[in-house]
Amino acid sequence: MLRAVALTCLVGSATAFLPTTPSLGLSPSASRSSAATFRPPVSRHALRPALGLRMSQETSETASTLVAGDAEKKAKRERALKLAQQAREALAEAEKAEQESAKYKGSSVRVDLGSELKAKSALSRMAEVTYSAWMKSFVGSPVQSLLGNAEDLNTEAEKRERVKEAFERMDLDSSGGIDREELASALASMGVDASAGTVEGLFGEADVNGDSVIDFEEFYTVMTSLLVRQEAEALEKMLEEKRTAAAAAKAPVVLDYADVVAALEGVELVGAGEGVTAKALGELKEGEKLVKWDTYDFTVRDYSVDRLTALTGIEEPDEQLGISVQGLVLQRVKATQFAGLSALIIVFTAGLFPSPLDQWLRTYSYLAFMFNIVVPLFAGRIDGALVDYELSQQPDAAERWSYRQAGRFLASYMCGVPLAEVDYSAPGKPLLIPASKPSGNIDLAKARAGTNGTANAFEAALAYGLTPKELQKQAVIQTAGLMAENQKFGSATLGYTFLEELDRQIMLSSSFVDPLAKTFLARFGFVESTTLVRGREALLDELAGAVREGRPVEELVAMVESHGGASTSE
Repeated sequence: MLRAVALTCLVGSATAFLPTTPSLGLSPSASRSSAATFRPPVSRHALRPALGLRMSQETSETASTLVAGDAEKKAKRERALKLAQQAREALAEAEKAEQESAKYKGSSVRVDLGSELKAKSALSRMAEVTYSAWMKSFVGSPVQSLLGNAEDLNTEAEKRERVKEAFERMDLDSSGGIDREELASALASMGVDASAGTVEGLFGEADVNGDSVIDFEEFYTVMTSLLVRQEAEALEKMLEEKRTAAAAAKAPVVLDYADVVAALEGVELVGAGEGVTAKALGELKEGEKLVKWDTYDFTVRDYSVDRLTALTGIEEPDEQLGISVQGLVLQRVKATQFAGLSALIIVFTAGLFPSPLDQWLRTYSYLAFMFNIVVPLFAGRIDGALVDYELSQQPDAAERWSYRQAGRFLASYMCGVPLAEVDYSAPGKPLLIPASKPSGNIDLAKARAGTNGTANAFEAALAYGLTPKELQKQAVIQTAGLMAENQKFGSATLGYTFLEELDRQIMLSSSFVDPLAKTFLARFGFVESTTLVRGREALLDELAGAVREGRPVEELVAMVESHGGASTSE
């Protein structure tokens, strides 16, 4: 009996390390509760980014062993490589067709940059998974020293010739294949980690036929994937320069503060639902009474880890953005685990100690059992109280909080998502909670009625849930507050609460979102929200001050519309 109790303690201890499953109820009160109550995703991987902002070493090693697995895994990998090659060939054919059409038009025509970037970004993302070890080792200067600048290569023939030259330099004995020793030598000469583990990881991804050498065709497939990433980065830089030039040529439209406040009179800006707010603001925009509502443009960019680091300057998102569970909450988790494990040890050593001590230890094990029952049940409230206490000890906690709310409000307005609720009642903790969709929060009762009342909550969410575009908006909205805080203070706090909220929104998707898609969605949010808040420091200062003062939403909107830093040419 006592051993059963101990096992239950252990289960309770493990439960304390699991995230609380978010409710699908998205009424305004439920939405407020989910945002105001801190329920950290305290899993055993809690010290890593909640939505996989980095490809972990474990993931990299798993990808490296795909070809070493069973026949089914190898067949899947070969199909993926074949699809990647077909995509590259299709892109080359499109470029060739454009060049041929240019002859008849009598002008020089290039494939549309946006379409080309979209295609090459997709190839780059595929390569990041298929060749994760190569992408990790050959980034920046190593790949340039090996292949040179991708911008200098205009045709497939030129790329093949450049790769062939690199292959011949690495094939020291001219055998037509690169063995492990030759690869290690080449890595060392480029200043890249040449350890046995790295070499095996690279071989596992490149040596498709398993003959223990990398032949030219295998090498060419890997190298073209590296070149595609370089090309995507160069195209993105080119498009960024074009956008910057266009924005400089077109002065932002700035409205009068008082005129905006007057135009918003009578408009229900918070918690309207049924698309009432979005429709009203859309009509004001058509009448040129507003110009910046729903104007942020999601441009295809590189959302790799390297791009995220380069853009944000954040090397350790766990610490710099408060993504990992820390402080008193982490101590609560460790205490729960210790109680469960210690109780288990005591039970299985029962009878080995003198009678008084043995009785005391048995009493302790029962108390630990109760502790593991009670604490997980009230973990949300306990953690919320612990976070509130820690915030009260930070001199700039209120200011940081206001910047998180200001950044989230700015993103929701620019993305065309109205607020579901505004609550200024808690001292130092004002809440501006965006809705899930432009039309408002999902009314699951009405959604079930729309399916003749036969659907459960999950089925209703699939039928009426968030589209991929709406999920992208939520990714930007939920990360913008953190990036606004990071931009102001050089770091952010409570990042895990915003990523937990993003995870709840993902659960309301109209289609299944797999873990890899969550990874890219999180990166998308951080890259895009960084772009959104950059250059708007003065506006965010004003918004944060207004939030601390409890100013009405129409005044916040007027600040955005009357500020020159937020142009319509996003």
